[in-house]
Amino acid sequence: MLEKQPMARGSFHARLRQMGDGVFRAEYSGEINPENPDQREILDYHVGTSAEGVTMWVEEMARRLGYTDVVWERD
Repeated sequence: MLEKQPMARGSFHARLRQMGDGVFRAEYSGEINPENPDQREILDYHVGTSAEGVTMWVEEMARRLGYTDVVWERD
């Protein structure tokens, strides 16, 4: 059986920060109301030991949620 893909939702926005030596954090909106993502947005994040690993994790999550791409802001 084929897995049903979610409807494309546009671009997912995230910011990558280096928090310390070998510690990286991606910050992004954790939506409470997916039908209206501007209503009650909360901050969510993923932490890892490499920028590449953190970005790969967020990009995979965004694809599974139906986003077409990730727009990165970097500090």
